[in-house]
Amino acid sequence: MKIHVVVNERAGTVLDWETGPLRDEILSAFRAHGHNVTLHVVPPEAVLGTIAKVLAEGCQALIVGGGDGTVRAAAGALLHSDVPLGILPLGTLNRLARDLKIPLTLHEAAATLAGGDIARIDVAEVNGRIFLCNSTFGLFALFSAHRQSLRGKPAWDRLKGYLSAVKEMLQSRRRMELDIDHGQSRMRLRVLSMAVSNNRYVEKASLMLEKDGLHHGVLAAYVSQHPSGWRMARAVVRAMLGRFKSDPHIVQFEANEIDISARRSRVQLSNDGEPEIVELPLQYRIRPGALKVLVPANALRADVGQTREAAVLR
Repeated sequence: MKIHVVVNERAGTVLDWETGPLRDEILSAFRAHGHNVTLHVVPPEAVLGTIAKVLAEGCQALIVGGGDGTVRAAAGALLHSDVPLGILPLGTLNRLARDLKIPLTLHEAAATLAGGDIARIDVAEVNGRIFLCNSTFGLFALFSAHRQSLRGKPAWDRLKGYLSAVKEMLQSRRRMELDIDHGQSRMRLRVLSMAVSNNRYVEKASLMLEKDGLHHGVLAAYVSQHPSGWRMARAVVRAMLGRFKSDPHIVQFEANEIDISARRSRVQLSNDGEPEIVELPLQYRIRPGALKVLVPANALRADVGQTREAAVLR
């Protein structure tokens, strides 16, 4: 199989790809399975152009190395195509890699993808912008914006910036009044923060919230009506303990479409950790099975949730 590996050279955990042993380990993992593999290490502004070029040349599988923002950009180029997307987790959180059960160490991830299966997963969107993990606004989006502004700064400046952002979030009492229509009912809520997820999270003790698959064709919404950031922080701890559904200040529902309006004209969202300003109203939609991805071999079970299509990589 003709495989291209496109790596964002500024991703959070990229090492010396040109001269270090990691390059050879990655390439060897794919060649061991008989694949014809080419590696491209490019700056972030060249990622989409490189992907377009390799697709035009007849790429049969695309492996992207980077964080969730890079993965999201690559997914947008592959929607409804026959080319599957594989993920080398080089970001800070690596949300989608975790959801797909891909190992977070690079040599293990490469070996897993080289012998993996192909599956289809759902893709979510808001006002035409896709996301693969979640879309948030309110306090969560505020933190994402702070985090992006601190990228590339010295460690001490980043630490001070994070502490300042956390303090601002904990002290916040700013709530928005939203009109929410999810098809089954309309509601007006005063919201401190809100997350719309591509498929649902499960109640399970974990530092990172986990999903029961990306194939159910639903959006899962989690609305914080907590009176302050401090109270919402306690809810986050409860979620890590697998007890978020019992929180009386969280409104939860699932839907195929969610429409949200407010008195303001724009809102700051964080889509897969990338902040952006979006015009209101917000129109959330789910695209069932819109993206082909590479997943670990033999992982296509009900608890993982992907729909098996082929096992052509082995």
